[in-house]
Amino acid sequence: MKLQNDDYYEEEQGSGSKMIYLYMALIMSVVVLGVTALVFWANGGKSKSDGSGYAAAVAQREAQSAQSEGQTASASENKLTSDQLDIWTLPDTGRESSSGSGKNNGTVTNQTTGEVVSDGSSEASTEDKTVTADELANGKTAVYDMADKESVKDNEPKEEDEEEEEITQIQVTHSDGTKEWVDINENIPRNDYDYSKLTYQKPIMNYYEDGKLVSACGADISAELGEVDFSKLKRAGCSFVMIKVGARGYSSGNIVFDEQYKDNLKAAKKAGLDIGVYFCSQAISKSEAREEAQELLDAIADYDITYPVAFVMQTVEDDMARIESLDTASRTSIAKAFMDSVEDEGYTAMLYGDMEWLLTMVDMEQLADYDVWYVEDGTEPEYPYEFGMWQYDSDASISGVSGDAALIMSFKDYSE
Repeated sequence: MKLQNDDYYEEEQGSGSKMIYLYMALIMSVVVLGVTALVFWANGGKSKSDGSGYAAAVAQREAQSAQSEGQTASASENKLTSDQLDIWTLPDTGRESSSGSGKNNGTVTNQTTGEVVSDGSSEASTEDKTVTADELANGKTAVYDMADKESVKDNEPKEEDEEEEEITQIQVTHSDGTKEWVDINENIPRNDYDYSKLTYQKPIMNYYEDGKLVSACGADISAELGEVDFSKLKRAGCSFVMIKVGARGYSSGNIVFDEQYKDNLKAAKKAGLDIGVYFCSQAISKSEAREEAQELLDAIADYDITYPVAFVMQTVEDDMARIESLDTASRTSIAKAFMDSVEDEGYTAMLYGDMEWLLTMVDMEQLADYDVWYVEDGTEPEYPYEFGMWQYDSDASISGVSGDAALIMSFKDYSE
């Protein structure tokens, strides 16, 4: 029966071990459940206190989704706009507005002054005045007034019809090289030529008005040129000549005639050229001036003179001349006496001279009724007053004249 007692002992031992394991498992389960409950309680309290929890997790997932979608968006949508960067923003009146689009609604706040500016013609009130966006852009607000007003004024465009400043003086260069500023006399008529209408096709200078040629080219002719082929001169572009008839000796005072004046008058007439004449005076009195005029008029009486009869008075280079003792009033009265005698016979009288002579040697206010033959080599004359002829080249080369020729442009057709 010993065997039976041993079996019973083994069964009791096995049953006790199983109970111990069961108790341990139960205890562990309780511990796990307790820990789980504590963790759940802790998480639930945090969700209630800081807003994280399930809702936060959902928001986090949505943010991650939005970030993923944003990676495919264009770069231009992620850049700051000029509206976000500027101190103040002007309305973009060039864009179409739409409700709820987030675009500028036409109202602008100046971040520096606090002014509220309306778009374009709309107006918004400030403390002192009403300001528009156009005025802001034009520098009429307090912000723009902070800039240097003088510099803004300097940059403003000039009015198209703003008149240029009128010239009141002109510089004259004398024969000895000295220079003098001369006041322009408002009582003497000014010329109104537009020199942009001059055209120079060497050696001919022409003047146009409304696209029409209104000038004529001529040449100064005297015995000093030798024999002139007037037909070639006309084909070269000249339509008139000014022929020297005579002169008074600058020392002796005797009147002499140009050796070629008769032949030149006949040949010019034959070539079909219009003819003007001139006399070189050294008169020192009005009576001598009338004498000179009469000698000239007698010499041309049998010729068809269609262009002016000119009075020429000049000083003599490197020598003393009779007229150098004269003052301005005397020279003026002598010139007037000669030209009055010419006009009394029905001719057009003309006064010859350069800038120095006309502006400093005679009183042009007393001689303003006579046409002027102005002498100045160049592309544009500087003489301010009215003149009918301009000698623009004193040593030109032209067909028909073997030496240097003095070419003249007439702004008028004196033959009409």
